[in-house]
Amino acid sequence: MSSTPDIHLCIQQPANYVHSLGLLDQARYFRYQFRRLGANVSMSKNRLRYDAINFVFGAHLGFEASQVQSHACVFVNLEQLGEGGAPVTPEYLQLLSSSSVVDYHAGNRSAYSARPNEVPVLPLWFAPYLKPAQSTPLEERPIDLLFFGSINERRRGWLERIEALGLSVAVFDGPLYGPERDEFIKQAKAVINMHFYASSRFEQARVAHCMSLGTPVISERAAHTDILPPFDETVFWLQDEQLETFFQQQFGTAAFFERARLSLQRFEASDPAKAYADVLIAACKMAQAHHQGRTPGAWSPTCINLEAGAAYRAGWLNLDAQAASEPDWMLDLSVPLNFPLSSKTLHQGQVELAEAGADVIQAGRLDLDERKLPALLSNALRLLHVGGEFQLELPGAFGVEPVSSSFALLTQHECIGRACSDFFWSLGWFEHRFELLGNEPLDLDGRHCKSEQARFSRLLMRKVETSLRERTTARTKQTDLRLPSDDVDVAHRLVKPAQGQASGASEARQFKWSILVPTLPARRELRKRLLAILEPQVARFPDVELLVLEDNRSRQYGPKLQAMIDIAQGEYVNFVDDDDVISEHYVETIYPLLTGVDCVGFSAQVSVEGGPFKSVFYSIKNKIWVDAPEGYYRNPQHLTPIRRELVLQVPWVGHYGADRTWSHKMASKGLLKTENVTDEILYTYYATQKENREGVWR
Repeated sequence: MSSTPDIHLCIQQPANYVHSLGLLDQARYFRYQFRRLGANVSMSKNRLRYDAINFVFGAHLGFEASQVQSHACVFVNLEQLGEGGAPVTPEYLQLLSSSSVVDYHAGNRSAYSARPNEVPVLPLWFAPYLKPAQSTPLEERPIDLLFFGSINERRRGWLERIEALGLSVAVFDGPLYGPERDEFIKQAKAVINMHFYASSRFEQARVAHCMSLGTPVISERAAHTDILPPFDETVFWLQDEQLETFFQQQFGTAAFFERARLSLQRFEASDPAKAYADVLIAACKMAQAHHQGRTPGAWSPTCINLEAGAAYRAGWLNLDAQAASEPDWMLDLSVPLNFPLSSKTLHQGQVELAEAGADVIQAGRLDLDERKLPALLSNALRLLHVGGEFQLELPGAFGVEPVSSSFALLTQHECIGRACSDFFWSLGWFEHRFELLGNEPLDLDGRHCKSEQARFSRLLMRKVETSLRERTTARTKQTDLRLPSDDVDVAHRLVKPAQGQASGASEARQFKWSILVPTLPARRELRKRLLAILEPQVARFPDVELLVLEDNRSRQYGPKLQAMIDIAQGEYVNFVDDDDVISEHYVETIYPLLTGVDCVGFSAQVSVEGGPFKSVFYSIKNKIWVDAPEGYYRNPQHLTPIRRELVLQVPWVGHYGADRTWSHKMASKGLLKTENVTDEILYTYYATQKENREGVWR
């Protein structure tokens, strides 16, 4: 199944809701089965993947239904539905009835499907990855009986009856899930399982997990309990009236332990691979049709969240400057940016951020210093349409000056105040500003409190147009007069501008990024191939400069590159060789990463002498050049965008091997200290001995 699309397992977790971790066991089992079938499988909380088939666990806890329009989703129902089952919302049942679903139990299907027999059932059986390499013999385990799960009256009744017989039942005093809980399961002689709902559906996931860990399970068998293979012969079943007799006469005996060992061995033979293979095939067909039918073009989000990580908001565009937060787009809005920006993202596909396109921006508690706050406010003001709202949590009680306020805190409060007052012009604004709608004092846990007890303030601001009087004041206070250009058209010119002088241009144009392409007459066809990909990308970014220099080998390679660097006007510069190929997303991926860091690292691929491609990883983390089986590790060189002021500190010299020499000199000087990195493959390099006189790939 090498052609299978990637599978992504998404666990829904509302903020700080620990019980979502109860879905880890089932998600791991799905991951194991799909990996057996050759699929690449990823897993995360609350995040969907645009390019994959998303299996969603826990949608009953809250799922933004609009996401099914843009993402291929299969919902995994693990709730007991129908009469006597779990109380779920009508919205959840509607989601199941209108979507692709897999269920763990056939009895649930009639609660949401008009054609129950068409909903596949995926059993949860033996998990080989859970079997301990070595386990404590059952007789020697320190815990007699273990129970875990929510306790209601019917479960409490069973536990009290067991303890009345003189047995001890270990129960967790708080939520415990995953490997931490499993350590206790492996130390128990047995796990006791009782039904929670009156529907009496067998708790297949819990029981299979315990038995896979090598611990037998004693389970209640009510009148409506359905007993299916392989559990019918591997679980100790107890009807209500049998409880006392079993624990007085059978539990803990030599016969009990012998039967338990045989049952665990028999359970290991259960394998639902075919059921998972059938579901995978159907999911692939569904995903193919979904991907072909979704609306083309970039997504322009109306709701933006500037704090990913645990604060990730489904259905919003989640931005963050830290890759560890797993944002949709790693972008820092606290540095000056030029809009529109566009990027191909893992979670949301192609995304475009344009001015005046957002309804709401939520910032949360960002770790900002006072120097970055003006840029954040300005970017938010430009992204919002008039009437759009910006929510920000700021340290301290806003508008209340505590006795021991730090200078930085006072500066932040002053900056916000100016954004919402007659001093908006001090931030360089003219046509729009913010007005303060609300100021809620919060304690350290985010709860409303009195102003004198506040550790944070939640501010709600709205973008408004400035009045004519405010604009007059701004024009008076600001250095820039903010006047129209008043260009003179050709028909009314009395004197033509001097040759080479652009109309209305008083100084050289400044660029954020210069892309430099050195070339030769003999490579014009290759250059056409490259520029056909590169020029349309550059055209979308007014402050990206493209320089192409063709010569006839009259100078060496190093001085030729140095000449291009000398005339480049960009803050960042890098080269693209004319015989190589770049990604169709090359410019839009790198551009938002040019945030003032020293350089930008990315991934490439190289084919040496027409051989198979190997990966190349450019980053300042690579102190030396390393050739490893999985790819080549290189420090930044002429192909990677670097701040021009740093590039100028290491002149280019020589011819063959000049790029390697220059790269090593940059590394030895230690000039590059900060970087942004993308894992996307943006560059394809074809290396041949004919073009590389050293006979090795550099």
